Amino acid sequence: MTLAGLLTLTVAGGASAQRGHGPGADLSALAGKRILLANDDSVQAAGDDGKDGRGLFVLRKALCEAKADVVVVGPWAQQGGRGRSTAASPHVTVAPPTATPAQYVKDCSTAPSGGLVVGVCQGASTCTPASSSVTPADAVEVALGAFLPQRVGWSGGPDLVLTGVNPGANTDLAANLSGTVGAATAAVEKGLPAVAVSAGTRATSVPSDDTYRTAAVFAAKVAARLFSRKAAGKLVQHRLLLNINCPDVAHGTTPSPRWTRLGRVQLDRFAYTAAGTDTYRLTFGPAEPAPSLDPRSDTAALVNGHISVGAITADRDATGDLAWLRSAALAD
Repeated sequence: MTLAGLLTLTVAGGASAQRGHGPGADLSALAGKRILLANDDSVQAAGDDGKDGRGLFVLRKALCEAKADVVVVGPWAQQGGRGRSTAASPHVTVAPPTATPAQYVKDCSTAPSGGLVVGVCQGASTCTPASSSVTPADAVEVALGAFLPQRVGWSGGPDLVLTGVNPGANTDLAANLSGTVGAATAAVEKGLPAVAVSAGTRATSVPSDDTYRTAAVFAAKVAARLFSRKAAGKLVQHRLLLNINCPDVAHGTTPSPRWTRLGRVQLDRFAYTAAGTDTYRLTFGPAEPAPSLDPRSDTAALVNGHISVGAITADRDATGDLAWLRSAALAD
């Protein structure tokens, strides 16, 4: 079976996609697994709109309910749109979030690591509300390179790295900007399987609690199948990460998953417009005219109410027949 076939089977859960992501899906493969959880929205989860880390805690809850050993190491403050960038800070400091939301405090308290949650700020001083944050990829680098072996005792590293749940879609070309995808990429570079998870049909979506929970539970089930079907190792072998995007969910509904590929057009676009003689304003809104979507793309799946799951290469290696390019670049 090809890698794509194995991963598609992992997503679908076998012959029946509905059964594979339904209430009876088996999570036993997650029991005892060491999972590093990160995001790009911070570890604070203090905002009413849930865009500063609530999705991370919802995913943490789903993983710990499956008896995984979860440690959170994320950026101290909001770092959306940072991609795979680094703050290049000569010193960083870790600290627990200002105040973990009360409903999530005990979610992982019985796990071997005690449900440890820390954020990473720049500098050698105690993190404060005014501290500058490291990037999402930095947080993963700190966790894998120093924090987990020193403070948690994971000398062999985690079994899996999950990033998210991000508020807003990370599909098509927007994946290049995504700190959620960037953090997962940092894990793949270190030879670890990684999954990025986002929720909401549009990049500007503010997910409901139902949407967050649906994305988190689905991601936990995919993670379990990566282990039970021995696909986690193949992700590492092929330097791939899984990119999951869950649409906005109405209460009581469960969207079905689709295997997709990155789209080549964007529903929402950044643009700079003139705001004065030498000043330009960053705007963000729907692409005009509305783009025609590839029906196999991640964006089309979301627009049609499906969970999108696809693979992203972490090493940016071009594939296919590139003789035409080599000839043009190297011709005398």
